[in-house]
Amino acid sequence: MPNYMTFKGALFFTGCIFISSCTSTIGAQTKTDKQTQEQLESAFILPITKASNKKSDPDCSIKPGDVAVFTAALKDSKLQRYTDDGTTKREFKNAEAFCDENFFYSQDNKLILIASDGKSDRIELRQEKNLSLNQQSTLRFQAQFENLPNSSDNKGVTLAQIHSDADGVGRPILRLEFTGANELRAVVTDTYEKGEGKSENDLLLSFRDGHHLYAMIEIAPAGNAMNIYVKNLDTGKSAFKTYTASIKWQQKDGDFYFKTGAYLQESGKSPRATYDLLQFTY
Repeated sequence: MPNYMTFKGALFFTGCIFISSCTSTIGAQTKTDKQTQEQLESAFILPITKASNKKSDPDCSIKPGDVAVFTAALKDSKLQRYTDDGTTKREFKNAEAFCDENFFYSQDNKLILIASDGKSDRIELRQEKNLSLNQQSTLRFQAQFENLPNSSDNKGVTLAQIHSDADGVGRPILRLEFTGANELRAVVTDTYEKGEGKSENDLLLSFRDGHHLYAMIEIAPAGNAMNIYVKNLDTGKSAFKTYTASIKWQQKDGDFYFKTGAYLQESGKSPRATYDLLQFTY
């Protein structure tokens, strides 16, 4: 029998989350009942709210950390901004108290991140935690992503990731990407060494520039497992995958953290991420 746990109205079990289809790297596809799928989604997913017809300029009189739905997550994060083709980096360690009308602000109870338009430019919220495998922790967000580059079918644009601060780590263990083929893709690596080993690349569902995404990325409480659940709120389609961290990655345990933000792989656009929900749970 699977082991169940509940959190804020959502129902989980440690092997796989109940949704319409569930694929594991170590097991066959399993189909589950729609009622439980809807219970999971309704616990966190917010209605899509349209932008106001009344245009207003960004205003830092209310900082992102003042908006209750973002306060806790921003207190656990620092803001990182890369400009000049990704070569110049600035950090803002107290993200909950920071605001800049050009690239990081709140508006209509939303959190807005805007990257500059140079190749490899990005702006991201980097969780300031040292997370362990087999100790449950989760990133949840609901956001609209706009101005995403799509000139390459193969080169993905990061939307969120699990990374590590451990010595010698050259890339994330798990990455959620938007591809030029208008798909969401999960990329999981079997080694932390850049350019080495193998990567598992899974197309999850269709996703277009301007669509609204709900995502849950979780380090599971057992089995060195990572879960990823995504739903395109414009199409209603969802997908779930479970991955097992390789022995190589398990050797780097204890230094993992989550990231999410607005990224650009190629010059010419200024990507924008507008969050309705951003939450870490431990």
